[in-house]
Amino acid sequence: MANATEIITNLTNISAITAEVNKPEHLLGTILDPFWIISSLLIIAITYGIVWILDFTIRFLSEQLGTKRHILAMVIPVFKIIVYVIALILILSPLWELGIGELAVLSGLLGAGLGLGLKDLFADIVAGFVIIIEKPYQIGDKIRIGDIYGEVKDIGLVQTIVTTPGDDRVAIPNYSVLSNAVSSANAGNAEMMVITELYVSYRADISEAVRLLTEAVTTSRYVYVSPSRPYTILIENHPYYRKLIAKAYVNDLRHEFIFRSDITRQAWDAFQEAGITPPDILPPGFAGAARMERP
Repeated sequence: MANATEIITNLTNISAITAEVNKPEHLLGTILDPFWIISSLLIIAITYGIVWILDFTIRFLSEQLGTKRHILAMVIPVFKIIVYVIALILILSPLWELGIGELAVLSGLLGAGLGLGLKDLFADIVAGFVIIIEKPYQIGDKIRIGDIYGEVKDIGLVQTIVTTPGDDRVAIPNYSVLSNAVSSANAGNAEMMVITELYVSYRADISEAVRLLTEAVTTSRYVYVSPSRPYTILIENHPYYRKLIAKAYVNDLRHEFIFRSDITRQAWDAFQEAGITPPDILPPGFAGAARMERP
């Protein structure tokens, strides 16, 4: 009698498992359910609205902080990822009630999607999470990725938006960010190192030129000097000219090019009054009295 009871129990369990495995049509019914579709679209729309409002509000408040704006702007990607995760949970929650067979079918569909070209999208999303968590750069940083240099305006789950000095808006896929070297000029700080190069004749009084360039750097309204942010004036001798290199921090990275231009203008005005002239033979890449490029 006991054996008969065990046999019946085993057959019941096998039947339940078989029925569970052979219910993929319920998955299709769940996905095609009008209520699930409408609610998912509504959640997506609400999520987009919440993200936009949070992004706009935090950016507005951060701009009021001036050079301290990075402190508040850095939380934008964090809030975005929290909202996205909550929305994803709400959309997929009905699928958690699916059985083994249905989840197997769903996994197969997901694998087919990856094989049909969605793998790049998923790679960008995963990279977006890594960027937000690891923080190789933040919103407001000046970064260089390959040949692209500019200020980070947004960090999304799929791409990073960078505005170049020429005011071009460049969208960089997040996966390419992780697969390439990334340099940050300010590492989350408002102040940033700016390098200005000036060329003078080999016959010029180099000590006077250094003094005048130092004065131009230290009197600029855009300079930032502190024990941890000193300025440096360097000299390089070449066969027919000398190169002066001024390394100093700008008080706000958005004034990078204005700061360099201010130093160049003040220095050459003083050089002309002191009789310090440009080199007779122009060095390679030399254009005008100063070469303004970022290494």
